[in-house]
Amino acid sequence: MGEETRLPNKNMDNKVSKDDNSQNSEENLDISGLNINEMDVSDLDMNELDISTEEFENLNNQLDALSSALDDIESKNDNIHAQLVELLQANRLIRQQIRDANLSLGNTESEDAS
Repeated sequence: MGEETRLPNKNMDNKVSKDDNSQNSEENLDISGLNINEMDVSDLDMNELDISTEEFENLNNQLDALSSALDDIESKNDNIHAQLVELLQANRLIRQQIRDANLSLGNTESEDAS
């Protein structure tokens, strides 16, 4: 019961556990007077935030461009729809005029035949 069960770690090098690696690393990290353990973590976070901010701004610009393009497409679609409605109404009017003309010609021909 007092034994600790360790699960395999995918990041293990040469079957050394992560805890063992971190202990060994802490002993040997003092390079050129810079101790990585004392490094300000906020500096790392700020770099990540800068990258994230840049990526966010890039993504935001792309979304703005897409939105503008979609607005243009929607405007063109509305114009095409309006033109099609006008064309349909004109077509209906012309067809009705042709029917009326055919009916009047048919009535005239039947009167002439009589």
